[in-house]
Amino acid sequence: MGELLRSVKMSLLRFLVPDEASHETIFELGKLGIVNFRDLNSNLSAFQRPFIEEARRLDDLEKILVFFESQLDFVAWGDIPQDRLLTKEEEKEIILEDLDNLEGNFENLQTNLRDLLRNETNLLIQYYDLNLRVLVLEKVEKLLAMEKIQNLASSRNNTILSQIDNKNLTKNDSEDDINEIPLLEIQSGSQSEMGFESDNTENQKGLQFVCGTIPRERVATLERILWRATLGNIYLKTVDLDHRIKNPRNNTYERRCVFIIFFQGIKTREKILRVCTLMSGNLHQIPEKKKDRIKLSEESKTQIQDLKEIIESGKKHKIEAIIGLKIRFPVWYERIHKEKSIYNILNLFKDDETKKVLIAEGWAPENSITEIRECIEKATDISGSTLPTIIDVIERIPEDYIPPTYFPVNNFQKGFQDMVDSYGIANYGEINPAPFSIITFPFLFAVMFGDVGHGLLLTSFAIWVLFVSKKLEKISKVNEIVKVLYDGRYIILLMGIFSIYTGLIYNEFFSLSMNLFGTCWEPRNNSLVLDLKYHGCTYPIGIDPSWWGATTELLYSDSLKMKLSVLFGVTQMLFGIILSLFNHIHFKKWLNILFEFLPQVILLSSFFGYMNILIIDKWVTDWSTRENQTGGVHLITTLIKMALSPMGVSAEDEIYQNQNGVQFFLLIVFALCIPWMLLPKPFILRHRAKQKIKRGYKLENSSNTSDSSDSNFNHVPVYTQPFEFSEVMINQLIHTIEFVLGSISNTASYLRLWALSLAHSQLSKVFWEMIFITCAKIKIGGSLAIVFGFCAWACLTIGVLLIMECLSAFLHALRLHWVEFNTKFYISDKSKKFEPFTFKYIKNEIKNFRK
Repeated sequence: MGELLRSVKMSLLRFLVPDEASHETIFELGKLGIVNFRDLNSNLSAFQRPFIEEARRLDDLEKILVFFESQLDFVAWGDIPQDRLLTKEEEKEIILEDLDNLEGNFENLQTNLRDLLRNETNLLIQYYDLNLRVLVLEKVEKLLAMEKIQNLASSRNNTILSQIDNKNLTKNDSEDDINEIPLLEIQSGSQSEMGFESDNTENQKGLQFVCGTIPRERVATLERILWRATLGNIYLKTVDLDHRIKNPRNNTYERRCVFIIFFQGIKTREKILRVCTLMSGNLHQIPEKKKDRIKLSEESKTQIQDLKEIIESGKKHKIEAIIGLKIRFPVWYERIHKEKSIYNILNLFKDDETKKVLIAEGWAPENSITEIRECIEKATDISGSTLPTIIDVIERIPEDYIPPTYFPVNNFQKGFQDMVDSYGIANYGEINPAPFSIITFPFLFAVMFGDVGHGLLLTSFAIWVLFVSKKLEKISKVNEIVKVLYDGRYIILLMGIFSIYTGLIYNEFFSLSMNLFGTCWEPRNNSLVLDLKYHGCTYPIGIDPSWWGATTELLYSDSLKMKLSVLFGVTQMLFGIILSLFNHIHFKKWLNILFEFLPQVILLSSFFGYMNILIIDKWVTDWSTRENQTGGVHLITTLIKMALSPMGVSAEDEIYQNQNGVQFFLLIVFALCIPWMLLPKPFILRHRAKQKIKRGYKLENSSNTSDSSDSNFNHVPVYTQPFEFSEVMINQLIHTIEFVLGSISNTASYLRLWALSLAHSQLSKVFWEMIFITCAKIKIGGSLAIVFGFCAWACLTIGVLLIMECLSAFLHALRLHWVEFNTKFYISDKSKKFEPFTFKYIKNEIKNFRK
């Protein structure tokens, strides 16, 4: 608990590492994972670091690994025979393999795999084009009236286009319409193939056609553009392919149409070809004669069968190559990433003048120094270095060296610590709010969400998340929402448990009251007026069930929850100020105790603490025994009069004797605390600064500061920073105003507990009465109406109350901790998180990859 309350004590270590033992030393420290190295080369650019060449080389190998990883999903682990998996000896050989040999193997494997992929892509493109050709031949056969076209006399060529235009055949007509068109004949002497490659002069005078395929969604655009480009001198016919086809050029499935375009003239042909190319059309040469088309179709099908065999053979070679990569990839990944992280750390080290020893500095927990020394000795033995690695603990740490903050947490504490770290990392030695948030956060959430039924559902959900946490851990790597649920599973569990507790206090179960222990009220003479059964009767826990359904139900619960909100808020703020006292004592800031802590506690207690005392006093006082005060007093009126007229409390409104004098004294104390916080501290600091200069300290400037990494840590400081009184005074003024105004606004901010609790209760009640009860009263439909009403009520309860309201209460509770609580003691202005050099994350990634 002590290490969670304050950061683990850190020591600054200096390492003198022989060059020949540097790699093994960092490797062993990475396995240990408890040293956070400092950058001693911060004045150098990335290209001036001592091991930049090795780091670049490993970056290139990492890029090759990324390429390998992109291909590994083609083969599943279950498809790999057990005898192909690597043994421990083979894995060890890869780990110990020379980096030069590994680099050469990577380049050869990359080249071979890229060649296989390139050949496979080319073959698939050929296969795709041949399939399209066969499909085009099949569809075009239905579109062409080739026999009639060949029997047409050349004299009728001049009337063709006009006749086509008169029949409006640019639309997608039926196949029967084509047979009704006056047929056109190509010059009888032409024996060449018709298509977009025909250059015969006489063919250019006759009717020509172009055919191919185009994406179905672009057919209308193609038709419109061609019509405008050729002034309507074309005939376009299309037909859809029966199924989607995968295009290997972009690895997408497409819906394509076969089209055929009839036209005249070489210029028209050029326009058509250009437009079809721009519209992602695939053009195909189709012979004029039917027997030639049949022959081409048969040849294409033969080529398709040959390509299938070649593609299958290529896939087998690719699978063999990928299996060889996959069984070695985890070992390669671990080796490359460890080497890269080692050289990145070595780039933080500084060379000494002899270039034989590397100088390093790092932070480590005090209790782990012995373990680090043993690790260093092991690395020296493995490397065979004749020079030992020297470790020194720097006793006198320079002021500009900020130790990192480290809180060792378990799975239960991690969610709360992450929540606090989102606000800011604690300064080294500063009190950590996380231990207190374990209780206060779910409690404040439950104050707003209190309901036994809703709490049970939330707790059940949290227990389910705990049972499937191992599965969720894998999914959380790629899904952000699942990661939030996994990290906050224990927070959700406590939120549910505390909601059950506050639901018992509120006596609410899905907005219904629970008569668990019997009521203390009974009807007066069989009327609707209730009296206490006996004097002093109290309900064992929470609110008496008789209050629910009474005419004063809302007024009673409203008053109770509002007062509870103020009590909890002022108590938590006072607790935060008390925690600041322990911070001041730890950092030996005695001025802050005298001129910040004391006036802040007195100021907050003199008004808001007094208000809490009045609330409790009103609850415990039997007002029925008071003359002229049987209904109690209004505390809001009392507090307003205290501020505006402290001596104006009348006898009817007096709660206790000498109330006027006490309230006047508290107001005087409240007013005196403001200059107490504002004035003394800046003047005392100015006096101390003058005394330092008199004792011989010099003002610090940029010309006499030296590099911290080369400075002697045991020297006596002779420099002091210049003191700016105006800056200190303005800063103190801002803090004083912020606290005085914040004490009012923060107290009012805690009223959100009352508002959200009331809204949650009333909304739950509305859902029950207006939906379920209303449906249950419907006579038509009977049980069907009840089932419908229950389903609608359950959906709204889960969607609105358990999701939206839960998220709203969570955010409000988080805001109260970050703004109202943490600001009282949690500075977090000079902090740095402890980030040790470790191989742990690499091992976790390897485990996930193997799974």
